[in-house]
Amino acid sequence: MRYPQPVRRAGGYAGHLLGLVQRRRESRKPRVRVRIAHGESRVLEEGAPTRERLLSLAGDLVSVYGKGGRDGR
Repeated sequence: MRYPQPVRRAGGYAGHLLGLVQRRRESRKPRVRVRIAHGESRVLEEGAPTRERLLSLAGDLVSVYGKGGRDGR
């Protein structure tokens, strides 16, 4: 069965929106990206002890310095 053009267009828009929502949801997961001495960046895997420690330290920094804005007052 072939659908009329407006229905196909609406289906295409819905598919694009669904993809956008899925990408946005994925990007909200916390990631830990580190740079190695020679400038290469690497994302640490979920569950890695180093990743968990860095996330904890970052949370502590935000809770202490994030209260007063950028200058920490």
